This record gives sequence, C-alpha cells and structure tokens, in this order.
Amino acid sequence: MLFKKSSQWSVVSGKWKGLPLSFFIFGASILFLAFKSRNNNTLYGTDRIPLTTYHLPLTTAYTLLSKIPSEGGSFTTDNLQNVYVYRGNSIKKYDARGNMLFNYSDKNYGAISYVDANDPLKLLVFFKDFPEVVLLDNTLSVNGNPFNPADAGFPLTTLACTSHENGVWLYDAQNFQLVRMDVNLNITQKTSNLAQALEIPLNPNFLMEYNNLVYMNDSVQGILVFDSYGTYYKTIPITGLTSFEVRGDDLFYVKKNKVYSFHLKTIMEDATRAPDTLAGEVRIEKNLLFEKYRDSVRVYDIK
Repeated sequence: MLFKKSSQWSVVSGKWKGLPLSFFIFGASILFLAFKSRNNNTLYGTDRIPLTTYHLPLTTAYTLLSKIPSEGGSFTTDNLQNVYVYRGNSIKKYDARGNMLFNYSDKNYGAISYVDANDPLKLLVFFKDFPEVVLLDNTLSVNGNPFNPADAGFPLTTLACTSHENGVWLYDAQNFQLVRMDVNLNITQKTSNLAQALEIPLNPNFLMEYNNLVYMNDSVQGILVFDSYGTYYKTIPITGLTSFEVRGDDLFYVKKNKVYSFHLKTIMEDATRAPDTLAGEVRIEKNLLFEKYRDSVRVYDIK
C-alpha cells in the first residue's frame, strides 16, 4: 500500500487531516442532492420526497387572472381559493375569477379586526374593540351565537382564531396568555403568563392554528410556536411581520416586494419576486397567488 508521510492524505488510514473518508463521501452526497433539487426547482428531504406542493419555484412567472376590489380593506383566502375582503363591518366573498358569491354585515360590534378562513365551512370573525367573536358558515350566514370573551373572564382579548374540533384560541393581553375554548365555550387549555415564562416583552399582532400547531406573531420577537395544548415549542426568528400564511410545510410572507417561503422542517428559505413592486400582503393557495395591491386584490396563476 502507498503511504507518504509528507502528504495529508493516507490510503492506509483513509483520512485527511484525521477525518475519515466516509465524512467526505457523505458531504459530497449532500452537495449532489442539493444541486439536483435546485435544478429541479424542488426542495427534498432526506427521504427524497417533495416537501410540499405549496413551495414556490425559484423563478416564478405570473399570469393575472382577476382583480377584486378591496376599497382599502383587508383580505384573506381559504384552501378552496376563495377570497374574503373585509372592511369596516362587512365581508364580501369572491371566487378566484372575481365573482362575488356572498356578503355579510353587522353594525353591532364595530369594525372587523380579523377574519380566519382556515376552515372554509366555519369562518371566525373577530371584532377587537368590543371584543366579540362571530362564527359564519360558507355562505357567510351566522353559525351559532356570537360570544364576548369578557363573559368568560377575558375582557382584554386582542387576538382570536379558529382551532381544531370547532375550538377557538384567544390571546388574553391582560395576563399574557393563550386560552383555548371548545365549542361549548369551556376552557380546555390555558398557558401561564408567557411574558414571564419566556422572559420577553410580548405584543403579538397575529394568531393562527394550522395542523395542530399554534403560531403567534410578535413583530419584535418573531413567530412563537405552540403545540395543540398550548405548550411553547420554539420561536421562528422572522421579525417585522404583521401577518403570514402557513400551508403544507411552508410559511409564506412578503417583505420588500419579495415573497418568502420558509420551510418549517428544513429551516430553508427561498425568495422570489412579487408580481408587483408595491405588493402588500400575499397569500398562496395551491397554484394561485393572491396579492393586496393598492385598492384591489390581484389573483395570479403561478407558473
């Protein structure tokens, strides 16, 4: 066998500077898979299964399908590619082609703060000023009795979202805690004071549940993640956001006219240009991208 003392490589030991040959074989394999997945515009896990059908290609072409008037309001979408535009005390539901399907309006509770359409058959409408929670069906008709979190002992509820099995999550700003209530408004989960437990100041501005994980956004601290029991799991260090979307294994958000896709399992992040230079909020449902742009919601097909 060959062995040369002056060389850093030894055929006898199979090492380079003390590292085993298997180390370099493994590293080369990882680089090859990463290069190949990039060429295919698909991220892969170690089992070579595509991570998500929602993942954006690195180079994206957009085809405009429709423009939906928003009149300066906010919007959200559901996984059936419907659009919900809300402004003041009203909501209008559109399909992706811009056809208005249903509308809702209620002057009893002030302005609508947030609409959660993660379950297209049961929408949650949150009025922060009172506060009040109203549940709607897929025709935007009231589904059940509205309820005020103050009646359950949480008068300073600042955020609300739907939860699994017809539950609701609330954020109690007075006690810095997350509270989950079931369909009968019984408290099923309640965290401790999160500001004290995590030793950070908290001022969250967005709350959602997806696949039994709860995401609470703080524009300074990042995105705090909890399990379905309200147990703190981790913080995703993405700051400066007011909203985002989770679909599949990806978290989507827009910043500085770029659409970012943060993969929740691999912690990899890709960015692609937004359709318009003045893009506001962006949401993605399968092959469609929905973009808030000035006084409209623009719907694009993603190529």
